[in-house]
Amino acid sequence: MSEEENKVNEDITETNETETVEQEPVQETSSTEEQENDPVEQAINDRLTKMKSNMDRMVKERDAALQKAAEVEQAQKQAEIKRLEEEGKLTEALEMKLAESQAKLKVFEEENTKLNRDNVVNSQLANLEFRNERSRQMAQRDIVEQLVQNEAGLWSHKSGITIQDFIESYSKNEDNSFLFRIKANSGAGKTTPSASSDTTEKKSISQMTQEEVLNLAAKGQLGQFNY
Repeated sequence: MSEEENKVNEDITETNETETVEQEPVQETSSTEEQENDPVEQAINDRLTKMKSNMDRMVKERDAALQKAAEVEQAQKQAEIKRLEEEGKLTEALEMKLAESQAKLKVFEEENTKLNRDNVVNSQLANLEFRNERSRQMAQRDIVEQLVQNEAGLWSHKSGITIQDFIESYSKNEDNSFLFRIKANSGAGKTTPSASSDTTEKKSISQMTQEEVLNLAAKGQLGQFNY
């Protein structure tokens, strides 16, 4: 082999070694970045992701089942209306169409009411500092599930307290702390709210103070009491 060929081979070998050496710091940097991740924050994010995934799955399954049932019911109504018209029973067919239109109108009104409810909830949640969008969505769903509507169409918590008061209590409950950003420690020490006295289990809601009702509402324990 000539000297020129030997020189070319040596240059290629040196180039390959240089590229290998230059790539190693990139891998080390990537490993270092993974080690710097906060394990607590990662654990919380994993928990939120799993909970949201389960909730999304249940919502999809419920919506699919409701849609299927609605389609079957609608097909049966249309078949009945067609049968009545073919038999010359136009009055009965017209009454069924009218009832169907009224039912659709009621659904639209309920959806509009729910939108108003969600707007109130979201406006209150906007004042809170959540860890991320997933945690905000989880809180929103949890809160909405505990709201009820009165005869006037107004929404409140099932205990009777306002949405604003319930959300304020909800945000201060330690059980829900993983949803919110951790506030900087002032150094004065953290004061944990005292738990409700066991004597509250023997009270009815009418005998409780507003503070006791708020605490129980935030913990989802109101179902254990007599109204």
